[in-house]
Amino acid sequence: MRGQRFLDLLAIGRVSNLPTVWSNMVTGFLLAWAFSGGHKAFIGALPLLLLLLLGTTFAYLFGTFLNDWKDAEFDERHRPERAIPSGRWSRKTIGLISAGFALASLGCLLPAGSRQPFVPLLGTALLAAIIIYTALHKRTPFAIIPMGMCRSLLYLMGYCAAVSITVENSGNATGKPDSSILTIPEGSTILILVLMAVGIFSYVAGLTLAARYESRATELPFPRIILWAFIFLCVLTHTWWWISQHPSIPALFYLLPFLFWTVQSLFILRKSIPGFVSRALAGLCLLDLLAFAGIAPIIHTGWHALDSAPLCLAFIPLSCFLFSILLQRIAPAT
Repeated sequence: MRGQRFLDLLAIGRVSNLPTVWSNMVTGFLLAWAFSGGHKAFIGALPLLLLLLLGTTFAYLFGTFLNDWKDAEFDERHRPERAIPSGRWSRKTIGLISAGFALASLGCLLPAGSRQPFVPLLGTALLAAIIIYTALHKRTPFAIIPMGMCRSLLYLMGYCAAVSITVENSGNATGKPDSSILTIPEGSTILILVLMAVGIFSYVAGLTLAARYESRATELPFPRIILWAFIFLCVLTHTWWWISQHPSIPALFYLLPFLFWTVQSLFILRKSIPGFVSRALAGLCLLDLLAFAGIAPIIHTGWHALDSAPLCLAFIPLSCFLFSILLQRIAPAT
């Protein structure tokens, strides 16, 4: 019984999606570091990054537990085998755990904002978006908006936190790397950040729209081309490195995994909406991988082995992707 209760917590927490949260946060953080870090050693930023990862982990778990608390009556009618309707966990307990995660998230993000006040503000906005989504997701398709905002805010939070370090005592705070094989127009950093935030918003909105119908026997009630447009917009927004005059040929290495996995997932959609949603959620890490084709050539970490072989940075989103797939065998993604 205890083993089942523990598995219930993993399922309620949708822990298989946590690596995608970490990947999004690290991507936003490294984007800022690549453009503004100069020659500062990255190791000094690790405590702040770990605090952000912990805070956003708690925020994510707050959302999943809040979702099950909110949907208890719906699950009692349609999913009686789940943790709360089955009686293995009380609704009150799940609600209290959810509130605890929210407080823990704020407890991590407030100190992270000691240099940059936007960090706790964005963290509060993240928790607010989670609450709004939870309140709306059974009522209206427009709930895809706060859900998409949740992922966009991860990029913004990671970026703002890193900028608070890189600008301070930095010899290069212009938003342009000192030297690289890419030639990125000066002042384009914010535009790139906005593009990436729009891209991940669109991707998550698309898969969230599909997820609304995963418990129904009918097919999607809208043309699939709409879903394809939502999902593939990020190919334009996250491949900003093509604005360079000398794009690197190895950049295709970053693009192909996303295209292969996403196209395959969309074909699976014809047979199983839940199967598509699970794969698309893991694919968030491969979406991050697209941006690493631009981040890797211009970032300076202070670790010679990594700086001399920037392609190795691709293992960050790739390892998160593989970890997410592995965890889906233990706990469902949705």
